[in-house]
Amino acid sequence: MLNKKYYLHLSLVLIVSLFIAFSVQAAEKPEGYPSQPIEVVVQYGAGGGSDTFVRNLMMPARKILKASINVTNMTGAAGVKAANYVLKQPADGYTIYNFSPEQLINTAFGRQNYKEEFAPLVQVQQDMSMFYVNPKAEYQTVQELIAYAKKNPGKVQFTGTTPASPDELIIMRFAKAAGIDVKYIPFDKAPKSHAAVLGGHLDVLHEEPGSVMSLIQAKKLIPIIVFNDKRLDKFPEVPCSVELGYNLTSGRWRGLAVKKGTPQTIIDYLAASFKKAYEHGRYQSYAKASLLDQRFGWKDPEEFGKFWDSEYEAFKLVLKELGYIK
Repeated sequence: MLNKKYYLHLSLVLIVSLFIAFSVQAAEKPEGYPSQPIEVVVQYGAGGGSDTFVRNLMMPARKILKASINVTNMTGAAGVKAANYVLKQPADGYTIYNFSPEQLINTAFGRQNYKEEFAPLVQVQQDMSMFYVNPKAEYQTVQELIAYAKKNPGKVQFTGTTPASPDELIIMRFAKAAGIDVKYIPFDKAPKSHAAVLGGHLDVLHEEPGSVMSLIQAKKLIPIIVFNDKRLDKFPEVPCSVELGYNLTSGRWRGLAVKKGTPQTIIDYLAASFKKAYEHGRYQSYAKASLLDQRFGWKDPEEFGKFWDSEYEAFKLVLKELGYIK
């Protein structure tokens, strides 16, 4: 039987949780903010997962913030070009950055310093990824792909977005675990990588399911593995990585950040506003349709900042494991 101490502890946890939730929702509107358009910078081209995430979140956010919000796609240099643009703007809350694993990877490479340059706003998504092949490919299952790659070392070409990205890290970790030698051919925009596999120019695509759902439904891309601890209800025939013996379940997470030095009142207000946008029916419908409701992704500024640190250490280990850094 549960004792009184347990119930007292549970009650205190609930009270603290409600207090935190109320505090976030009740963040006061900074005087005079926003008084001009807000720009959200995405380091990827239009049509990819990061771009569609930002645009769907900003639809309800515009009404909540009562402001004009412009989305700018700025590709190049593995995200460094977009980051440098954000860092040249004032730390006033009018330039928001689509923050994802690239900034931590770039820090590991010495190209940036996420701790010194950016302040966390919110994490919104915790996505998962899959491998896809063309229906005309010589292999139609992940087992057939592995067997083919073992017979043809270095011949199978995978694709994703940008060099040394989460795409490449997952692909190369899988290749190492499966004992196969493959090549990674990146593109600066997701639709280009999609087109390369659709046209038969490259062999295997790594992508989140939501970004290519229409292509899957049209049977133009065949999913062969999902990097998760269980199969997806929408694709019950597709095996998950864990059941095949690969302990690879990492997926791209997506959030927002601002330049370090942005007033805390603005950070708190933006976080509370984006929480409302996240909970809005418009965004939730998009999340469900894109299978982004399979993992809980929301983190407030404090949680998101702590998560950055843990992810940074994890990425460093993987990059060392793959020989990218010492």
